[in-house]
Amino acid sequence: MKALAVLLLGWAVLALPGWAQTPAQPVDVLHWLTSASERRAANQLSSILAANGVQWRDAAIPGGGGMAAVKVLKSRVLMGDSPDVAQLIGTTLTEWADVGLVLPLNAVASRQRWAQTLFPTVMDLVSYNGMVIAAPLGIHRINTLLYNRRLFARIGLPPPSSWAEFEVAVHKLAAQGIQPLAWSDEPWQIATVFEAVLLSDAGPALYRELIVQRKSSAWLDPRVERALTRLRWLRSINGEPPREQAWTDAARELLAGKAAMLVMGDWAKGELIAWGASPSKDFGCVVLPGTENTHLYSIDTLAMLANGHHRDATQEKVAELVFNASTQLAYNRIKGSVPVQRDIDVASLDSCARDSWASFADPRTARVPSLAHRMAADESIKDAVAQTLWRYLTDPRMEPAEAQRRLAAVIRAPSNAP
Repeated sequence: MKALAVLLLGWAVLALPGWAQTPAQPVDVLHWLTSASERRAANQLSSILAANGVQWRDAAIPGGGGMAAVKVLKSRVLMGDSPDVAQLIGTTLTEWADVGLVLPLNAVASRQRWAQTLFPTVMDLVSYNGMVIAAPLGIHRINTLLYNRRLFARIGLPPPSSWAEFEVAVHKLAAQGIQPLAWSDEPWQIATVFEAVLLSDAGPALYRELIVQRKSSAWLDPRVERALTRLRWLRSINGEPPREQAWTDAARELLAGKAAMLVMGDWAKGELIAWGASPSKDFGCVVLPGTENTHLYSIDTLAMLANGHHRDATQEKVAELVFNASTQLAYNRIKGSVPVQRDIDVASLDSCARDSWASFADPRTARVPSLAHRMAADESIKDAVAQTLWRYLTDPRMEPAEAQRRLAAVIRAPSNAP
């Protein structure tokens, strides 16, 4: 990252107050919003910007979780072709801000009163060393269990609210020849399911020790072993060796009735809606058993990059438009996430989104950051955890205790930990 900073800052131009009056210019936007719902959400942002004199030049990079997009972004910066706007999330944001590659948005945040309007968790995420470093787009809930309403109605069961009810549903679905759970062996998807299961079995306090504070010794706790055992059971309940598949394919299985349930962030809900499905008729959303009163979150953000394009005023305009309440509602209604503002009217959102937003807004809710989606750890730790979990699940000889030891070894405490 320091090498990137040296190469870029050699020709970057600092913002000047007079630029606020320059004509609006096109902005190059690098992102990984490429599924059906994500593409529609990106197009919605593009339309809003176009209506306000800003041209969105699209640079979409496919790939689940944005790993490919970040690689392309680094390559473009090294070649002196940095985009104006980039989808950067979680800890990646602070890494880029730390080496001066992000345009501060303090003036925008002050004008629009972000500190008074944003959820504090979101404001903390986009703040670093006294700077506001990104424009927040929406909040996703990771501990989401989606279910096929028609299949559950056929077997006469409500969506499971406990693991005991989950097991009953699994047995009844399997007896009817229905695949109980859509599954993929992609490492990032395994990690996504695991952190939700871990939150269920460990609870928010231990989860924070494991994921936020990254206490290696905490990974040897018996509750982690229970979560690993449950994860292996979830992978096995379909009765056949799983395969790697895109998350969109897993969502297709749910919608087509080939699978009855799916553990996935609520972006899957946005995808189902984009395909024409209804949350009130075709599918429903509940929290994963054992995670009531918790919100395992991932937050989408756009960073304005410091470069030599002389578009600072236009970049600030992008941030202002993204923050507007009308943009927040329009974007999140499509994306499946919820607005970042705590004083917004969410009545126009679907029932799943209203529940997610109300939970995040409730002071009694334990809000905990996702590891699998870069909210709590950097790329290297996230990948190491995902690969460790993948090896554990695909090697039946590995005991949960061995997986615990390996996870303890790859989880490194933050440099500022006490």
